[in-house]
Amino acid sequence: MRPENSEKRSGETTRRRILAAAIARFARASYEEVKLRDIAADVGVDVALVHRSFGSKEQLFAAAVVEACPSALLSQDRGRLSGLFASFALESQQHDGLHIFVRSLTSPLARDLIRACCYRDFIGPLAAKLDGPDAQQRAALFVSCLIGFSILREVLRVEPLLAGQDSGPLIERLLAACLDDAAPLAADQNASQSS
Repeated sequence: MRPENSEKRSGETTRRRILAAAIARFARASYEEVKLRDIAADVGVDVALVHRSFGSKEQLFAAAVVEACPSALLSQDRGRLSGLFASFALESQQHDGLHIFVRSLTSPLARDLIRACCYRDFIGPLAAKLDGPDAQQRAALFVSCLIGFSILREVLRVEPLLAGQDSGPLIERLLAACLDDAAPLAADQNASQSS
């Protein structure tokens, strides 16, 4: 094996370890409370290596948000998305991405970074899979339903969403309604019929 390949692989492994440590830290503490030196200590590297690998705390945070969120599921066929995301939302031990999101709401900088990642890595790609002039709005509604359900279930522990009742079919139908380009037409028709 050539030395450059070994160094490159070692560098990528260290970068992934830094990212994993950052995700864990940002999921447990607010953006302001997380220090790069603590992340570096978790990995056993110098803080300068964290800077060289990611540039800044803001860039590391943005990378952690992208890595911790389920945007990879968007590569699936549109017809499978509501079921996949419903299953994702119902997994026990909710995801670090949700905890990062919740812990970051009090930080204007972190909120801006999350909003940018949400548009670029989630709403935009999802809207590209949808038809109609309201694709962006439906994609944003899909994300808001997913996040709202997850917060009520995993953070606030709202009993009807926790109990032995299976929320899967309901959340799947809710998410599917956001993706369905015929749903707004049906609502418009119902409104015009009642007038």
